[in-house]
Amino acid sequence: MNDRKTLLRICALLIAALMLSGCSAVISNPVVGKVGDVEITYSQFYSLFDSYSSYGLVDTSTAEALKEARASIFDMLVDSALPIAAAHKQGLTLTEEEKATALEEAASTMENYLSQYQDETITDEAARTAAAIKAFNVAYKSNGITYESVKKETEEATMDVALGNKLTQQVKATAAAATEADAQTWYDEQIKAEREKYAADTTAYYQDNQYYSYTGAVKPLVAPEGLFYVKHILIKTEDPADASAETGEDGETASSDSASFRDPKVVAESILEKVNAGEDFDALIEEYGEDTGMQAEPAKTQGYVIGEGYDSVYDQAFYDAAMKLKKTGDTSGLVEGSYGYHIIRRVGDVSTEPIPFADVQEDIITYLNNKNQSDAYNAALEQWKSEIEIKFYEKRVSYVGLS
Repeated sequence: MNDRKTLLRICALLIAALMLSGCSAVISNPVVGKVGDVEITYSQFYSLFDSYSSYGLVDTSTAEALKEARASIFDMLVDSALPIAAAHKQGLTLTEEEKATALEEAASTMENYLSQYQDETITDEAARTAAAIKAFNVAYKSNGITYESVKKETEEATMDVALGNKLTQQVKATAAAATEADAQTWYDEQIKAEREKYAADTTAYYQDNQYYSYTGAVKPLVAPEGLFYVKHILIKTEDPADASAETGEDGETASSDSASFRDPKVVAESILEKVNAGEDFDALIEEYGEDTGMQAEPAKTQGYVIGEGYDSVYDQAFYDAAMKLKKTGDTSGLVEGSYGYHIIRRVGDVSTEPIPFADVQEDIITYLNNKNQSDAYNAALEQWKSEIEIKFYEKRVSYVGLS
């Protein structure tokens, strides 16, 4: 592959083709940057910028912010291209097995591209595929794209990505392996740091727990004083704008005293009677509760963490009612909040004792190994940036993001 193609150029070509389908214009997809022998095209840049701006992940509010946003998008593309460019520069190659795996991935991609052109009335598989390829070629003829050209570039791009991944794994393999002593040192330092952090802001404990639930790294090791667990049964109130009215056979809206009408407050009151009668609270949550968070661990078992200052975390009415529960087993009456009616029970105090080292040792070692590998890779990225020429033709994207 002497004529190196753009990093994932196939994606850019197909995006451009879709935008221009039905148009007789020739695709204009200029190169907006180079990382060694790897090219970055306009459509690749635009696609990533559009995704980030759509989700508010980059600031485009001012001209200066927009310029910085474009630069950050280019930096991301550079970081993606660097392992491939470095692999090319080092003369790294794929084994026959690695090539075969990459070609299988490319073939799967091509099958997905062709799927929308499949004529299921054609029973013979070979004939159906041939017809789909023909339909593909017809669809993109005016854009100068053929199935064979797309297939070739898909294969080249997939093997380039495999090369970059291979170099990345080689770099990460050079990282030192964390030991039990390393984990113990990190554990001791982290407990000290967390105690200081949570003493200054108890809600940071909640935020760190949320981060752990998303990343699965290492859970907070020690909790601040004054926190406790609550569980609740939520009966949601319907948003009038979303609720669909019950109608009778004559087309008239059913009255509120219809047997089919669901009054959330009445439902909640009937559940509160069960609670006051001593029925199992967890069983009632399982049967009636409409907060999905209460169905998932760890909240299903231990409940939600709450304490002073957590009014920034929870609905105000929920927070106020929960904070009135002074000891384990205390249960609220009916609490109307923004989401519906709550019945809240205090189920235990959050321990301020650190999690034993033995319980988190493996998690810490995994975390430290991942960190060591990430550090090694980031160091390699910086080294490659000093060795590989990087060009950004900023003027070619100067209007991206302008309304």
